[in-house]
Amino acid sequence: MLVAGSFHMCEIRPMPTRVWWLVLACVVACTQAPAHDPAVTQDVLAYVDKIKKWEPIEIEVLRAIRDVRQSQYVDDDYVISTLGAVMGDVELHLAEIDRYEPRTAAVTAVHQRYRTAWHDLHDAFDAIIKSMQRKDYMALSHGTEAMARARDELVTVAAALNLLLKESGLKDDVEAPESS
Repeated sequence: MLVAGSFHMCEIRPMPTRVWWLVLACVVACTQAPAHDPAVTQDVLAYVDKIKKWEPIEIEVLRAIRDVRQSQYVDDDYVISTLGAVMGDVELHLAEIDRYEPRTAAVTAVHQRYRTAWHDLHDAFDAIIKSMQRKDYMALSHGTEAMARARDELVTVAAALNLLLKESGLKDDVEAPESS
């Protein structure tokens, strides 16, 4: 095949088949997913198992948050009793999650965020209850903001766990976490 150049004609030769196969092999090798660390995969599976066991308390607490938010904090006794009713379970949950120790750095990072969010949520519940008992509505405002941040962080942790599942090869698609 001849191509017109500015001052001369040059011949372009087709690439040999072996070169095409080599290029194709390099492209395929570069686009394959990296091998998954079996230790991380096992740790993720163990963590997901734990999370499933913790789900009932999570549901109970998220329901309490939803209920007090829907009440718009107008009935002090209702807010105090609703959040107070789950505080004991939250404290038991904190003790359990504080005892849990993941084996890998990847799962430890997710669990640390989970643990911090739950401690923050506990502190926010405590602040809301105390501010309602004292009728300190400025402190209530700070407590409700802290509760919202902690709840949002729990949603973010769920997304981080989904990503870890995908990176470990345990999940194909990362789904957006549902919020209540």
